Amino acid sequence: MKIVLGLGLGLGLLLAIWTGWGSFSILSTPRPSYNILQNLESKVELRAYGEQTWISAPKGSDNNSFRVLASYIFGGNETGESISMTAPVINDETMSFILPEGMTEASTPAPAGQDIDFKTVPPRTLAVLTFGWFSGTERVEKMVERLESVLRQNEIPYIGKAILMRYNDPATPPFMRRNEVAFELLADFETQE
Repeated sequence: MKIVLGLGLGLGLLLAIWTGWGSFSILSTPRPSYNILQNLESKVELRAYGEQTWISAPKGSDNNSFRVLASYIFGGNETGESISMTAPVINDETMSFILPEGMTEASTPAPAGQDIDFKTVPPRTLAVLTFGWFSGTERVEKMVERLESVLRQNEIPYIGKAILMRYNDPATPPFMRRNEVAFELLADFETQE
């Protein structure tokens, strides 16, 4: 009986530590600001984002692309400067990190040989579907189909391919994770509220 009780307490303590790490990670990672323009249905929003600066690495495996970008922001650049990690990590044809607000290509150090591109993303409106847990290929495809269906039902025109936005590090408990799929809306789109 004591062994079972001890095992239960040990597992409970590990779960509490894991959950605590997830909460710390979520609360301490900067995210770009946006304005919610309209809620279409549960977990689907239209959002207005301001200008952002991204660093992008060619899409190989997620691990390789992430390592290239992480090496740059964690000081592997020409000046050795560390740059805050932000969320989300963006996947489309490339993997991208959003630089902290106010940082531009001109105000950040050059890469130290990494295959990194800088990109200024102008203000834009995104249709976003939020989901939790894991972001495997099949699940993401289902979420993209669901978002497309909501946009069709509401006769909202979008452009380009869907992007995946992942907000949490791999150590975050799955039940605490936030993922999103998004489409960019046409520039002249106006909300219906």
